[in-house]
Amino acid sequence: MAQMLADLKPGFMRFPGGCIVEGTDLSRRYQWKKTLGPVKERPLLINRWNYEFLHRPAPDYFQSFGLGFFEFFQLCEDIGAQPLPILNCGMACQFNSAELCSLDQLYPFIQDALDLVEFANGPVTSEWGAKRAALGHAAPFSMKMMGIGNEQWGPEYVERYARFAKVLKAKHPEISLI
Repeated sequence: MAQMLADLKPGFMRFPGGCIVEGTDLSRRYQWKKTLGPVKERPLLINRWNYEFLHRPAPDYFQSFGLGFFEFFQLCEDIGAQPLPILNCGMACQFNSAELCSLDQLYPFIQDALDLVEFANGPVTSEWGAKRAALGHAAPFSMKMMGIGNEQWGPEYVERYARFAKVLKAKHPEISLI
């Protein structure tokens, strides 16, 4: 599969996909920090496709995080694609629970984005750059873009995106926000 991806010569690769980022509720959102380290030690998370459509039960559909953000960055590097990681913006799937993180509690979500920039691009002397190096990749991945939220809309999204953009643009103007 990796060779077929490489043969496509993609300019970028987006990860993770769709509603996985959002989660049915915020407790089931994709959290990139939980995808680091040995695969067997990564938490198992129920996938919404396990219970979403009762007419198509998929009782064994869980996220193992066997492909986490570190492996995603490595794959992008291997196939010559720019990584486009997508992060939760403090909103769960609007078609499911539509749960919102209150604006006064949003900073941990923004900090996850800042930490991801440091993980991808930071020096080995930084906290998250050192974690990347400990996983076997001392050189930065040179991430240039990041997606904030997935298929969200409305004023709730705009408010949250604006807060992410303000902080990220101030601290990392080299990162394009999608």
